[in-house]
Amino acid sequence: MRGKRGKNLTNTDRNAILHRLLALVTPQSTLPRGAFTAIAVDFDVARSTVRHVWLRAAVNLEDKRRPCSDVSSRIKGHCGRNLKHANVAARMQAVPKSKRTTFRSIAAALNMPRSTLHDYYKRGIFVVRVKWAMDHLHVVDGSQVGFGNLMEYVHVDEKWFFGTSVKKTYYLAPGEEPPHRTCKSKHFINKVMFLSAVARPRWDPVKNEWFDGKIGTWHFTTKVPAVRGSRNRPAGTMQTTTVNVTRDVYKAMLIDNVIPAIKDKWPSGGTRCVIIQQDNARPHVPPTDHAIMAACTKDGWAMELRFQPPNSPDMNVLDLGFFRAIQSLQVTNHSRGIDDIVAATEKAWEEVDSVTLNSNFLTLQCCFQEVIRMEGNNNYKIPHMHKVKLAARGRLPEIVVADRDVINNGLALLSATDVDSKVDELAQETVLAMELSEFCSQLELLVVRSDPDVDDDVDDDDDPDDVEIDLDELFGTL
Repeated sequence: MRGKRGKNLTNTDRNAILHRLLALVTPQSTLPRGAFTAIAVDFDVARSTVRHVWLRAAVNLEDKRRPCSDVSSRIKGHCGRNLKHANVAARMQAVPKSKRTTFRSIAAALNMPRSTLHDYYKRGIFVVRVKWAMDHLHVVDGSQVGFGNLMEYVHVDEKWFFGTSVKKTYYLAPGEEPPHRTCKSKHFINKVMFLSAVARPRWDPVKNEWFDGKIGTWHFTTKVPAVRGSRNRPAGTMQTTTVNVTRDVYKAMLIDNVIPAIKDKWPSGGTRCVIIQQDNARPHVPPTDHAIMAACTKDGWAMELRFQPPNSPDMNVLDLGFFRAIQSLQVTNHSRGIDDIVAATEKAWEEVDSVTLNSNFLTLQCCFQEVIRMEGNNNYKIPHMHKVKLAARGRLPEIVVADRDVINNGLALLSATDVDSKVDELAQETVLAMELSEFCSQLELLVVRSDPDVDDDVDDDDDPDDVEIDLDELFGTL
């Protein structure tokens, strides 16, 4: 008997068929005569389809923990048109570096469309995002899989805080005049960049107190004497001004402030294997920097600096919502100068509740699941768990349990792309330090790990600004 429907069964239909079969199974793990035919009629499918689901399940009633196997579809990740262009990385290495300055010139040299070349690059980023999320999965209670509690992570990131917002909304009484702001343009609004470091809040049993997770926040400013005098202050008066955040400035901030603050505020009973996660901004130092490694391993600590996936602000709790919580409190204060911005931001940092920070870490785990579900893309809505209601009832979880279908899809994607053979160490993937929007304009600065026989007119291996990229990893057999 053959059903009328020709399309593939969904995972919901497959599980429903399996449940019907399990309801009819005998203690000897067999089915009564005519079971396949009856269920095939109910679901309007072929008898062979029901039989295939039953064989996939491999029912074993003696196994109390897992009496049957997963029957989800295995089509995803193993179907579709094969990629037309093979060995993109090998072909690209044969192109002189002088012709690798833009995507357009590379595509012309490879005789392939520019959009196709960009798809290869973007697909590699998607795979890295999925693997980053999948690496946080752990077994929970032996039967479920959930994301780690992220207790060993410290997230660092920078943000501009402004004296006032470009657009403000005021609710005025009838006849009341709105405030008048005198500023040439929005480009003249004072702003200060801050570097913040946070970890997940937890109970410290040694100190018998709550660790709020707020490691610290620091501003990139300096005191300089005024060059010219004015009616407000004479020349030579020390005034606060901002500094440009270069790699050396950022490196000094990590060594002098962030790492010592982590050692000072970290819970006494916690692990000393701390992972400092940063995004891929160009001034950020690589994890292999000798000074950073020395500071991270000093005094018996085993810290590690690690890049998060590129173009992934949803992988950092500061960008997910904690910075916004600070800014909501900071903008309520009227800041006329840089000193006022610093004072208002530090006050907001102290006032923001650690409950908000814990909620951001739970939101990050939800984003992990959505990234896997969307196969590395970021075109998803941040899910809401109603954390305030759950916390009021005392039912707020510490971790988010992942859906089994999502895990299977992630495993299928990584298996189809063979990511393990292309990604050796995620922390060493310096390609992540390059933002996608700047890739085209920065290719001339890259030092490619290629064959030494490849000719190159300009190749300075000692340039500290060069970024090393693995073409097999980026344009491999995705």
